[in-house]
Amino acid sequence: ATAAPAGAGPWTRAAPSVGRSASPVPTAGADRDELTEEREAMQELWGLYSEAVLPAEESSFFDHFKQKPITIQEFLAKPQVLLLGQYSTGKTSMIRWLTGTASVHFDVKPEPSTDKFMAVMHGRSERLILGNAATCLKQASYQGLSIFGSDFLQSFQALSMPADVLKDITLVDTPGVLPGKRHSIGRNYDFPAVCSWMAERADLVLLMFDAHKLDISDEFQKVMEVLRPHSDKVRCLLNKADQIGASNLVRVYGALLWNVGKVLRTPEVTKVFVSSFWDEEYRFKDHKKLFDQDKANVLEELRNLPRATLLRRTHTIVERMRRVRAHYCILTYLRSQLPWHLRAFGSEARVRHWCDCNLPRLFEEAQRLHKMSSGDMPDIVAFREKLSTLEGIQRLPAWDSEVVEEITRAIDDRVPGIINGAHGVSAGEMARPEGGGAAAKGRLGLLERLGFGNPGASRSAKRRRTEV
Repeated sequence: ATAAPAGAGPWTRAAPSVGRSASPVPTAGADRDELTEEREAMQELWGLYSEAVLPAEESSFFDHFKQKPITIQEFLAKPQVLLLGQYSTGKTSMIRWLTGTASVHFDVKPEPSTDKFMAVMHGRSERLILGNAATCLKQASYQGLSIFGSDFLQSFQALSMPADVLKDITLVDTPGVLPGKRHSIGRNYDFPAVCSWMAERADLVLLMFDAHKLDISDEFQKVMEVLRPHSDKVRCLLNKADQIGASNLVRVYGALLWNVGKVLRTPEVTKVFVSSFWDEEYRFKDHKKLFDQDKANVLEELRNLPRATLLRRTHTIVERMRRVRAHYCILTYLRSQLPWHLRAFGSEARVRHWCDCNLPRLFEEAQRLHKMSSGDMPDIVAFREKLSTLEGIQRLPAWDSEVVEEITRAIDDRVPGIINGAHGVSAGEMARPEGGGAAAKGRLGLLERLGFGNPGASRSAKRRRTEV
C-alpha cells in the first residue's frame, strides 16, 4: 500500500470497507461556503449572548456560582477534541495516527511520558508554544486558562503543525492519570478542575482505556465525575484491543461498561469503540472487521464535528441562557425577601445566616413565582456552598423585568431566527405561511383545493354552497 503523505494520516484516506454501503460522510475541507455561513451565524449568537445575557451574568455573580463568561475566542474556536485517560492508554499515539506525523514533541513510551496538557492545532510549520505565550494568542481559545495560575501554565503548551486534520479540529492531549498517590507528585494545580474546564469547552471527549488495565484510580474517578454534566460529549475508546484474544476481549468489554456506568451514572450506556488506534498490523485478527468498523466510526464522528458546530454551540448558549435566567430570578427574589433591618443594618455574616436558613423556601417560592422549570434550577447544595463564600452578599441585584424579558426574547425568537437562516430544517406544507405566492398556491394538495385545511378556501367553498 502507498504510504500517506506526511501530515495526512487517516483523515484524507478513504474509510475502509466494512461490508456496508458508503455513506455521504463529509470530507475534511468540504462545503466551505456552508461553514462560512455557520461561522457568521455563530458570531451573531455570541453578539446576542454579550448583549442580552452577559449583563445579567455580571450583575448576579454568575461567574462565582457557576461559570466564567464565554469569550468570543472560545465561542468561535474550531471544534476541540479532548483526550483523557490513565497513563499509557495510547492518547498521544492516537494523535500521532490522526495527524500522520511523528513529531519529536509526541513522546510515546510504555511508561508515563506525557506530563503536560498539549493543544495540537494547525499552523504553517511545526512550532511549540509555551503556556503563557499560548494564552496570549488571539486565534486560540485558551485565554481563560490563566485562572489556574503560573504553576499550571508551566504544564500547558500548544503545538502547531501543518496536518490536514487540524484544519478542521483541534486535538488536546492530556497527562496520563497515575495510580494511587503518585499522581500528586509534582502537580501544583487542580488536575480535575482543569479537565472540567477543558471538557466544558470541548466538542467531543474521548475517554481512552487500555484493554490490559481497566482499574480506575482515585484521581481518574474524580476526572470521570467532573465529566458527568458533559456525558453527551463522552465516547469511550477501548484501545489496544488487538493485543488480547477473542474470549478475553468479551470479558474486558463487559467489565469496561460496568466500570464506566458505575462512575458516570448516565441513563444510557456510553458508546464504546473497540479497536487499536494506530497504523500497526493487528496481533489477534479474530475481530478485525469490528476493529476496522469502529476505527471508521471514530473518524466519521470527527469529520462530522465541523458541520455540527453551530448546532452544538446553539445548544450550549441556550442552555446557559436558561440557567442564567433562573439564577437571576433566584438572587433577585432572595434580595426582595431580605428583612429591611438586615438590608439596612445587618452584617454580611447575619445576612448569610438568614439566607442559609431560608434557602429551601426561597428556592421553591422563586420557582413558583417565575414559573421556572425544575431542569433550569441550580443544585441547591452547590448554590448554598457558593452563597456562603460570596463577597458583597448585601449587593445582590434588584429585580429588573427587562433583563428577564430580554433573555426570554433571545431564547424564543432571536436564537431561532439566527440558526434557521444558516442551518434551518425544511418545513412541511402545513408549516408554510399562507399567501406564499403563485408557486405556493400551485403546490396545494387535494384537500386544500377542495376547501379543507385552508381557511380562505374553506370560506370560499362555503360561500359558493350558500349561493347555490
